[in-house]
Amino acid sequence: MSKSVVYVSGTGNTELLAKTIAHELGEDVYCGKPSEEALEADTIFVGFWAQAFSCPPVIKDVLEKLKNKKVFIFATAGYGSTPEFFNPIMDSAVAHLDSSNTVIGTYICQGKVSEKKQEAIKQMDATKYENMKAELDNSLSHPDADDLDKLRKAIVL
Repeated sequence: MSKSVVYVSGTGNTELLAKTIAHELGEDVYCGKPSEEALEADTIFVGFWAQAFSCPPVIKDVLEKLKNKKVFIFATAGYGSTPEFFNPIMDSAVAHLDSSNTVIGTYICQGKVSEKKQEAIKQMDATKYENMKAELDNSLSHPDADDLDKLRKAIVL
């Protein structure tokens, strides 16, 4: 049974999750940007950073291409840290899969929001930034060791 880990990462958060998964798989496994060869694997781990409460278009396209695969979807999101925030993101991503696929697991955790991105939010809407500041500050330590341990436990083969 072949496996691959495909992902997009804007700031390195999702890349850290992807490399953790690849290490846990314990074999010579593709780990990188989506490619046609990687999508031929029987079991595919697909990762992304949350964008507009879903996955970026490139991952949407990947998910829609998959047929008769075992799929594990993982993600990072900077602005939230609760199931109420995370679940709609994951539900939206899973909805892009063809029904012939089997979802073998999902995992999402908070990822750090860079100082540059925080400053951009502040410049765009100072009130919104102040309302989000505690959550944004909390994001700076994520993904942390606890997040990675939870990811390892979520991996199902």
